[in-house]
Parts: sequence; structure tokens; C-alpha cells
Amino acid sequence: MDTAVETVWGDITKPDSIRRVLEGVDAVVHLAAIVEPMTEKNPELANRINVGGTRAIVDLIKDRGMSIPFVYISSSSVFGLTPDATECLHPDRNPCHPVTVYARTKVQAENLVKESGIDYVILRLTPVPYEKISYTDMKYQMFIIPLDNRIEFCHPDDANLAIVNAVKYFSKVKGRTLIIGGGHSQQIRYKDLVNVAMGTFGLPLPPRHKFAGEPFALDWYDTSESQALLNYQNKTLDDYRRDLAAKFPAPLIVLMQRIIGPAFGKLIVRLM
Repeated sequence: MDTAVETVWGDITKPDSIRRVLEGVDAVVHLAAIVEPMTEKNPELANRINVGGTRAIVDLIKDRGMSIPFVYISSSSVFGLTPDATECLHPDRNPCHPVTVYARTKVQAENLVKESGIDYVILRLTPVPYEKISYTDMKYQMFIIPLDNRIEFCHPDDANLAIVNAVKYFSKVKGRTLIIGGGHSQQIRYKDLVNVAMGTFGLPLPPRHKFAGEPFALDWYDTSESQALLNYQNKTLDDYRRDLAAKFPAPLIVLMQRIIGPAFGKLIVRLM
């Protein structure tokens, strides 16, 4: 059955915009945020949106005495740099040590939510690929992570299902901070993810020297609790590979994989 969706444009930092969309809602899923690299270029904007915007939503819910599920979407980057970790990270065992503006705003927003007195669940997402990204930002994000850095892939469909189920089963997760990731089978190295993205188009891995050498704030996570509560881990990196290829005309993929990639792949990645 189709579900009608109403889109309302507004400003998360302006209470009047938020007040309009809170009328008659059964739950609030808060994903609005400025992300990297914009956060690092404009910390003031990042704080105004990521922290101030969250405060505005929380205050209105609290002032209205609304007892509804509030799902705040945070990031696994709040743990900071953990290259020496000997076990999978978990919110109950590993404190936050944010090292970027983005991560710091996420920690501040998490604390606002926790201290607000409203009903909430916080979901810290591991890396989830998204399509709407500029070429400039793609290049920035591709090369700031070392090839051998530990990361935990999470398929977009699984992340979406986790959010939906957090609302659906809110009574079970209320007051918790959960890690949302692909699970043990999706604990990979960053080069594995890059290989999938590049290999879909018949391109080789870019030269190692193009990638950062310092650790990045990503790792492997203990998602056993979130999986038990939300039952969302269904897809893998292989599914993402197929999904990515399906977004382009099949003849283009064949052309890239059989002709352009083998002939010009090394040159293309050197120029990236």
C-alpha cells in the first residue's frame, strides 16, 4: 500500500518552522545536519545547525509536553581515533573522543538529547554510502581515510530499516544509545570499499600515496545489541556492488569494465 508523504521546507534553527511540522506527528526522526567537509570549513554553521537546530527541536517537544518517540541520528565518528583498539567499540565500553568539528557537534547534540528529559533513542551510524555528493566532496572523502583503516560497512537499506524499527519498537530501545552497522561480516578495511566502488566501473585502486597515512575515526563495532533489538542487518557489500552497477545503463558498465577501465584505468585514477 502506498503511503502519502508531505514535504515541508523550513529552517531547523527557526522554531516557527519546526512548530509547523510537529503538528499531529507520531514520532520525530532527526537526521538534519551539516556533514564533512562543510563542518570543517565552517564550524560556526556546523554548530548553528547540528547543535542549535537539535536544541530547537528538543525544546519545542519538551515545551509542548509531547510524549512521542524521538530518534536522533548520530555518528560512530564520535569515538575518535582508535587504531589501538583490541575489541569492537561499544557505547557502554568506549567513551567519546571526537577529533573533528562534525564529531564534536554530534557529541554536543547527543548530550542535549540525553539531558532534555524527552523520550529518545540515539543511533550512531557507521559508514553508509550516499548518492547525492559533489565530485569535489567525493574526492575529499575518498582520500582522507587510510587504505588499511578498519571500517564497518552498512548498506543504506539496512540503515533505513534500523531507523524505521527504532520507531516501531521504540519501547524496547527508549533511552539507549545504539551502534548501527553491518555486523561482523561487514567489518572490512577501507581499501575493500574503495575496490568495490572503483571496480564497478572497471577502475583499479588509486595509488596508495594519494590516501591519508594517519588513522581516521572509523573502526569495527559491537552491533549485537542493536541487531537483537532492531533486526535490521540483511544486506552486504556485495549487495551494494550490485545496486551501484544497477544505477547506470548496462552498456556503460560493460564499456567501462571491458574497454575504458583496462585501457585507461591507471591514468584515470592517477588524475583523480
